[in-house]
Amino acid sequence: PIKLVWTQSRASNEEFHTTLLMTVMFNATNTPASSRHFKRSRWGPILLRRVLAAVLVAAALAVTSIFPGRHERRHTIIWIVQAFSTSFSHSPVRSRRHFSLFSTTTDTDKDIADDHVKNERGMRIAIVGSGAVGSYYGARLWEAYRDSNTQVMFHMRNEHYDHCTKYGIDVKSYDGDMSIPPEELLAFQSTEDMADYVKEKSDSNEEGEGIDWVVCALKSTSLDAVPKLIEPLTSCDTRVLMIMNGLIEDDLVKMMREQHESKGLDGIGCKAIYGGMALICSNRLSPGKIDHSYGGKLAVGVAFSSDANSGDKWVEEDKKAILDLFDPATSKVPFVYESNLRRGRWWKNVWNLPFSGISVAMGGITVDRIVNDPSLRSLAYKVIDETLKVANADLMSRNSPPEDMLGEETAEEMMTLSDGMGPYKTSTMLDLHARKPMEVKYLFRKAVDQADALGVEVPHLETLVCQIEAYQRHYGLF
Repeated sequence: PIKLVWTQSRASNEEFHTTLLMTVMFNATNTPASSRHFKRSRWGPILLRRVLAAVLVAAALAVTSIFPGRHERRHTIIWIVQAFSTSFSHSPVRSRRHFSLFSTTTDTDKDIADDHVKNERGMRIAIVGSGAVGSYYGARLWEAYRDSNTQVMFHMRNEHYDHCTKYGIDVKSYDGDMSIPPEELLAFQSTEDMADYVKEKSDSNEEGEGIDWVVCALKSTSLDAVPKLIEPLTSCDTRVLMIMNGLIEDDLVKMMREQHESKGLDGIGCKAIYGGMALICSNRLSPGKIDHSYGGKLAVGVAFSSDANSGDKWVEEDKKAILDLFDPATSKVPFVYESNLRRGRWWKNVWNLPFSGISVAMGGITVDRIVNDPSLRSLAYKVIDETLKVANADLMSRNSPPEDMLGEETAEEMMTLSDGMGPYKTSTMLDLHARKPMEVKYLFRKAVDQADALGVEVPHLETLVCQIEAYQRHYGLF
């Protein structure tokens, strides 16, 4: 569709008239004839809107004829015409495109879109798990791709869905506040609905018309449900990014492979699986309200690649794909590619195990109370040291090169980061207070089990984990 924007202040009057005339002709010749299009337009038949467009353009032509030398006047006229066009827009919750006087393509009029628009479609990104972390990163991706053809879709449930479809998503962030208005939000209550939407908007005869990225930001308590949950969204061309806590990748790849093999198929049902380690402070204050109070980098590595050889974890195409995904958002999302995902997981555990662990073991306290109390700060250092020992032992057992080992500087990096967090409430603390299932198995127990298997003593860490498991059993937080 043509949207007329006049920016060439030195263009001739004749060129200007020609452009206007082309716009009128384009809109007149592309008016859909089917009556079903008439029924879907909020402001009446599309033909009537095209006539109104022609009248406005004709008026602009008349004025520019009277003032042939005033280019600013011509620019103002076009701005008025487009503003008038926008007043006719109709934006359903699942649509980012608007009905307008100069637009012949809408989400409800997919079948009349021209082939060029189809071929130039952007990516389709599905955010599964739109909580504190998923909503934040999803919103930043939406912000980065807003002016492109890329669609960022959100899987939401219950009151979060109800609120966001009415009022949108609001993010308060130390990196800059932003919001997604409800008319531009693509929200779905199930992954099946999301898949049906994409299928409806795609030409099933063309390849590559599915979902390009699934960004899954669920808690690890839901890991068993992930393969079935994302199955409607994945194909052999889909890449999956798991932004989750804990040592999850081995079990996830195994579960996805078993699910795919149960249907007599090879592989795991997607092109690649990535693991994401998000060192940020993000809380969902209420439905649709995200508070991003502090944060560091998002580190991502590859857990599985269908293109890699048996001895490799990933190929350059996998690295390029994830870098390209976040490249437009790097001003707000500090991003690092982690060539050794296992190392990245242990790096994140160097923060999670001491600070989330102590927070819960103390009955649910904020990070500032840990770093400002001499005894708890000392305990945090002890747990960090033990985590580094088991991390490096695990990396060596997996034949990681010496340069991949975590150094002592990691301890100070995590403590410095924590000193600046203030009264941050860890997700496990919030779950304890809310009496919701806590991330114990993959976030805490897996690390201790790995230490036992490798013969590494971690007495302080094991004590913390035993206390956390006691809370879990006592309150039934499974």
